[in-house]
Amino acid sequence: MAKAAGKNQVVKPDYGKWAGDCMSDIFNNELFEAFASASDNVYIYVCDMKTDISRWSKAAVNYFGLEGEYLEDAANVWGQHVHPDDLKVYMEDIAGVFSGKKKYHNCQYRARNALGKYVWVECKGSVIWDAEGSPIIFAGLMTRIDGQSKYDSLTGLLTTQEMHYFDFAFQSGIALLIGMDGFRKTISNYGYNIGDELLISFAREIGDLCKPEWKALRFSGDEFLVIAFASNLQEVTDFYEELCRETDTMKLEDGRKVGVSISAGGALFPQDADSRDVLINKLEHSLEYAKNNLRGSLVFFSEEIAKQHERGLVLREDLKQCIRNDFKGFELFFQPFISPDSGSIAGCECLLRWKGERIKDSYPMEFIKVLEDYGEIHEVGYWVMEHAIKQQAEWSNTYGELQVSFNVSYQQFLDDAFEERAISCIKKYGANPNYIIIELTESCQVEAPKELAAMFGRLREQGFKIALDDFGTAYASMEMLKWLPVDYIKVEHSFIRELAQPGHDIDYVIVDSLLEMCRRLGYHSIIEGVEDSKVADIVGALNATLLQGYHYSHPICRKDFEKLLDKNR
Repeated sequence: MAKAAGKNQVVKPDYGKWAGDCMSDIFNNELFEAFASASDNVYIYVCDMKTDISRWSKAAVNYFGLEGEYLEDAANVWGQHVHPDDLKVYMEDIAGVFSGKKKYHNCQYRARNALGKYVWVECKGSVIWDAEGSPIIFAGLMTRIDGQSKYDSLTGLLTTQEMHYFDFAFQSGIALLIGMDGFRKTISNYGYNIGDELLISFAREIGDLCKPEWKALRFSGDEFLVIAFASNLQEVTDFYEELCRETDTMKLEDGRKVGVSISAGGALFPQDADSRDVLINKLEHSLEYAKNNLRGSLVFFSEEIAKQHERGLVLREDLKQCIRNDFKGFELFFQPFISPDSGSIAGCECLLRWKGERIKDSYPMEFIKVLEDYGEIHEVGYWVMEHAIKQQAEWSNTYGELQVSFNVSYQQFLDDAFEERAISCIKKYGANPNYIIIELTESCQVEAPKELAAMFGRLREQGFKIALDDFGTAYASMEMLKWLPVDYIKVEHSFIRELAQPGHDIDYVIVDSLLEMCRRLGYHSIIEGVEDSKVADIVGALNATLLQGYHYSHPICRKDFEKLLDKNR
């Protein structure tokens, strides 16, 4: 029995002596038998490192064709079962544990079974040391794992399960999270089979460009991880730039070429993160920042990114609070539509503005994206629709009928209640649907054009007008015109802003051609982005239906817009 400890003295048990005393019992006791028979695909082993004698569970002996339960020189015996390509990984991990550099043995590799077939196993173990610091017991277990949990079935790359076996606290390097820009739109244009083909080709390019000591993994969807061990910023930057060049135009099996843009977020380990979860978290933040602010670039984690992520969290909470508080903080601003013939106000576009309790400087592209990302765009969208229709009804009594438009994302159109809510608002406020324009915004991803076309048809039967916003860029392509019955085409402002600048004759030809197409197809046209008198003079001669832009007015509050309407009488 141990002597009683004096004041402030701690007597630690001698685990090494205990382990040595118990070693012979471990080899023979019923507890080992119980653990060893717990599962058919889990194999137990324990080794006396002083005698180099080990005991293996009967399941391990039978499945792997070992000579018996008790083995001498197990390291060499078992090493003959490890796949030659995995032997180095296995031996390095074991050596790290025995030297004290690693606390636990933990790795995956292929091992040959009794039938001569290599199977994937996950091997875990730990060492018990005596009082002198010498290893005396090494014990652990192996688990057969399905090969598909280690490798992605589509691309053949490792899955993120592999990250559990990387020691980000004791190894150094750089991790990249790489994503394709606009991949959902690519699928919409070409189909899922082509999407898979691109993912396979993209994964192959990543694997080919990685150094032997790096790891390439499929993360999720169109996103891939590269763990660049023992690398520097220049090497990783060169890798990313070469990947951009190789994937800029990817050739499909049928000979077609598809342009692919990629963005990436980067983080250093262990400097930025020393664990798997923290590393992934910072990589996701960095990639999100790249896609939102510097698309097509590699962005490394920084304090700025951390602050923007924190701002995003506060932004979301502020938005949720405002929605719960009867949409306090939300407001509609109005930008006039101008008739090019008379120069008078023919209507307006309703534009959402918002100020939160803590964040008061958020711009629409920022807070609307948050609303869409977290599924709250539906509630806010209905608030916009109701207030826009209500406003049109009120103004029609004072100023005569005005065209009033509001934006609707594809997510909102997917709501089964959208049509019913729109018709209900018309009846509630007595508005004329012939003067209500519903704009399909550029932010949407039209995945089911036939279903959307049917809904547009039903809305138009009720009198509503439909507009394609930002036509000429993003999703608003000629393909959409084949499917969607619309009334208005809004020409994207990027074609308009530089019309008066030297060397931009091509912009004029494009705009003129788009307007001619609208006339021949029977569509009305709205030119947005008219920002100065020179551009106004040019577009005024193009016979568009309506004009819109800062030259006429910035988006303004209801009170100021009504002042414009008073002057317009």
